[in-house]
Amino acid sequence: MNEGGFSASQVSQGGSSNRSNQSLTPVSLRQILDAKHTDQMSFTINDKPVSQVKIVGCLLNVDVATATTTYTIDDGTGILPVRIYTNDDAQEIDGGIREDVYVRVVGNIRQISGNRIVVAFQVNPIKNFNDITLHILDTIHSHLKATRGPLDEKGKPKTAASNPAPMLAAKSENYQSEGGDANLNEGMNDIQTEVMKIFETTNRGNESGTSISEVISRLPKYDAASIRGAVEFLSGEGHLYSTIDEEHFKCTSE
Repeated sequence: MNEGGFSASQVSQGGSSNRSNQSLTPVSLRQILDAKHTDQMSFTINDKPVSQVKIVGCLLNVDVATATTTYTIDDGTGILPVRIYTNDDAQEIDGGIREDVYVRVVGNIRQISGNRIVVAFQVNPIKNFNDITLHILDTIHSHLKATRGPLDEKGKPKTAASNPAPMLAAKSENYQSEGGDANLNEGMNDIQTEVMKIFETTNRGNESGTSISEVISRLPKYDAASIRGAVEFLSGEGHLYSTIDEEHFKCTSE
């Protein structure tokens, strides 16, 4: 469905006639400019092949020629020309597509005469600015899914041997269990680190969590006020959450 924009009935430079079987990837212009390519028509983003791409940006310039219209688009990460091919059967360009408006573009990445462009088959004006925010979120989600893998039922990245992120996470966990300096990178001081370790070791299998009183009894070298301050810090930073009352806490990582 065309939202008052322009759809080319034919796309030159190798556009596929079987677009319904091609995936659509939301991307930024910087990702397109940095995309790797093996030939004029094959590109990868995040080491994954991409076919159709969707971009959203502000229209800086419109250049109308006999058989093509070229748009210069800026999305804040880069500036890129978007070319759409026209013919006698193509509909007129919508008046809403003009300079200084935001547009949504669907097309294919191409490398022509050494220049990176998008050959579009759909250009629509953005009528709801929420669509700009939605595209940014879609682009971030697509990037994270490609680089870190899909999420599990708890909303955390699934671990895989070929994925470097879980390897780093496992290494960090080992540092914590050995009392290393990994927590310093999270802004924790000594008492906060030790309090966190108590919760990590006593929370397992305990639905109600661990009481602050128990933590105080396990760390006699610190006064109660300092331990309560550490718990407040860890809770505020999202490492702990209260359970049955304001005296019992569990780790958010469980």
